[in-house]
Amino acid sequence: MIPVIDFSRGDGDTINSLADIATKMGFSRSEGKNAALAGIEAQRRFEADKLMAGKRLLMQIRENNQLGVVLFARSYVSQDSGANLGIAEKLAQLGVVPIPLDFLPLSSVNPKKYSDRPYWFYESKHIAGAAITASNPQLYGLVLTNFGCGPNSFVIKIVEDIIGGKPLGQLEIDEHAAEAGIVTRLEAFVDTITRFSRSGKQREAHHKHIYRGAISLISSQKTLLIPRMAPHADVFGAAMEAHGAKVIVLPEPDERNLLYSNQVTTGAECLPYRVTLGDFIRFYYDSGANAENVEGFMAGSYGPCRLGKYAIEQIRLLNDIGFNLPIRTTVSNNAYRDLNLGPSFERLAWRGIVAIDYLERLLWHTRPYEKQKGAADTLFGEYVTMVADHVRRKETFDDILRQATSDFRTLIEPSLPRRPLVGINGEIYLRSNRFSNSNLVRACEDAGLEVVVSPMGEWIKYTSYRNLEDAIRDRQLKKMVSSYIKKWIQEHDEHLVATNCCDLSDMREPSTSEILELTSRYLSPKCGSEAVLSIGSGAHWMETPKLAGVISVMPHGCMPGGIVAAMAEKLSTVYQKPWVSLTYDGFSETNNLVKINNFAEVVRFCSREAGKLAPQPLQ
Repeated sequence: MIPVIDFSRGDGDTINSLADIATKMGFSRSEGKNAALAGIEAQRRFEADKLMAGKRLLMQIRENNQLGVVLFARSYVSQDSGANLGIAEKLAQLGVVPIPLDFLPLSSVNPKKYSDRPYWFYESKHIAGAAITASNPQLYGLVLTNFGCGPNSFVIKIVEDIIGGKPLGQLEIDEHAAEAGIVTRLEAFVDTITRFSRSGKQREAHHKHIYRGAISLISSQKTLLIPRMAPHADVFGAAMEAHGAKVIVLPEPDERNLLYSNQVTTGAECLPYRVTLGDFIRFYYDSGANAENVEGFMAGSYGPCRLGKYAIEQIRLLNDIGFNLPIRTTVSNNAYRDLNLGPSFERLAWRGIVAIDYLERLLWHTRPYEKQKGAADTLFGEYVTMVADHVRRKETFDDILRQATSDFRTLIEPSLPRRPLVGINGEIYLRSNRFSNSNLVRACEDAGLEVVVSPMGEWIKYTSYRNLEDAIRDRQLKKMVSSYIKKWIQEHDEHLVATNCCDLSDMREPSTSEILELTSRYLSPKCGSEAVLSIGSGAHWMETPKLAGVISVMPHGCMPGGIVAAMAEKLSTVYQKPWVSLTYDGFSETNNLVKINNFAEVVRFCSREAGKLAPQPLQ
């Protein structure tokens, strides 16, 4: 019995979810609804009581001329003395008044005054709490975070900017934190704010340095810088050029990306954020280009992934080093329709992206068995260039893909035995970007495997699927019609591209609905992140006889990736095939290489036991 509790669209869905659970427990549906309503009412009373308690605390510090310390943390940290090592009690013993963030009148502050996309619920609370703390001379902030908390790596930055010149404390707590060390740091913090309060200094940061915002509409007056996430960037940029935009696809990332970005970040941000930030910094240092003539481009979303924070935080950091780079962004929640380049651009870009997906599949199917080392990579690069050129001229490329299939076949040595075939899924940037994943596909091939990787098109189809789902739920007829047409066209065009490559690459891509149906056995598809795709696609591979195992990848601290990693062992047991998770943080290490080689050994053993690894010629 697992109810889905989500108040983001009102109370209705949660009430119905709890009523469904009540019927499973033997109660009537009306009893379940009444119980849910009673629970919601109790929650509302509790929230009102918190605000009253907060008013009393604020009045107390004003009347008694005390200092208040606002605890910037989630409730399950700030209000649980076991989780926070009794920080509130220790602050009180040091003569200041601890105030949980939830006790402040947070609704009195509009978070959009500071950011155009505060999509985490607690981010909005942090923003409002920071504004209240900054404006009250008797309030100071203490941020309580936990080791590996990804969202805080972005949220704390805007809290610091809003607080301005006032001291702001920060404590990171994990299961190894020692109480003595916490007491020492709290004593130092209280001493700091006491001295600051007596000095009479009170300064707020200038508003223009606080606000986070980005726009989506593509300008035809400036050159757009597109980070090279994967070869797909070439055809995406070509489709933009075909519709009037000026584009530079940036070089592949290398060690300089992290060398530059690590100087201006904390290291707690996810790896794709730091790598793409490094793309822009490299361009700035290498070209010295006039910032008036270029703009950046970065994909985005509205939760739960940190991707939605990339553009707005990168703008701020680039400005700090002197590169005033506007960054255009597009969000997944509207199926990337906000670029203002029109449906013909969307279709052209989609067909190009699917073409690269299938060219990559031809490459991975060929390279482990190529007659001449390096020939498959060379041929792949030539065909990527040809497809991009045709996209730029708005020309069809069906004949190119048919010829590519034929040419890749000539590179194969048919006498070589087939290797075990494994699937790679996970966070989309990491699985696609060779630098970020330490060339994972090649590492698997070196370990004696053949691979297939979740395609770029999988995510784009998913966003279209969710866009249609939202339209149906919200009963928006116009959006329903346009979303259905877009979904149908995507499926039609994908089928045409796949037909041209099916002679050599015969694996059928499951539809989004099929993936989510498989996911629903283990995780609610309403989670709305890459986790639902990784679990569903992984289950699809596990049920496919020709695949021998799954590798899921994630950046360090990635929440959707963490969900998949937590379930991988169970799924491996369910399907009796190996499923391993790999984490990447941008530091040179050998742990993942060891895991890959161990995984390959297990795969080969399981395949031999199943009699699936007998030498057989390639078709």
